Amino acid sequence: MSFISTINLSQLKKYIGKNNKIIRAIPLPPISNKQGPVPIFPPDNQIKNFFNKLGTVIEIKNEKLSKNFWVTSSIMASFYELLKLLSDWLVKRGVKRNEAQKYITSLFVALSEDSSINSKRDLKYLVKSSQTPKGLNEHALKYLKKAGFYRHFSKSLSSILKRLNNV
Repeated sequence: MSFISTINLSQLKKYIGKNNKIIRAIPLPPISNKQGPVPIFPPDNQIKNFFNKLGTVIEIKNEKLSKNFWVTSSIMASFYELLKLLSDWLVKRGVKRNEAQKYITSLFVALSEDSSINSKRDLKYLVKSSQTPKGLNEHALKYLKKAGFYRHFSKSLSSILKRLNNV
């Protein structure tokens, strides 16, 4: 089993032998709470059964596609930085740190659970339904779009994919 995102299957086989069965997996930290996805490539029932006890296994049949999962998994630090930024913003305005962090983390848990409940719908639905005309959410989204936040975020993903494709 390999947890190394920057070494592809053919490279691994060169290192440990072509006849060895190798499964690549991305077990992210939330599996310590028995939550979150665990992408594996190639599909393997034994590995799937093991990781299904720790999270939700996503079986990927194509290594090229698997890299996309590695890329999107790279946003953990960015996610936590966003939580930190929001908490720090509240603290600078007089909210106690423990209250700020409790509020922000519980808000994001609720948003994540709502998105999970609605995961069969196109995510555009959640974007649209979370806004009211001339409301605060609409204002924030327009501001961030105009500032290029989402464009830059997308570019960061493309940059990571390029890195993975060059190994």
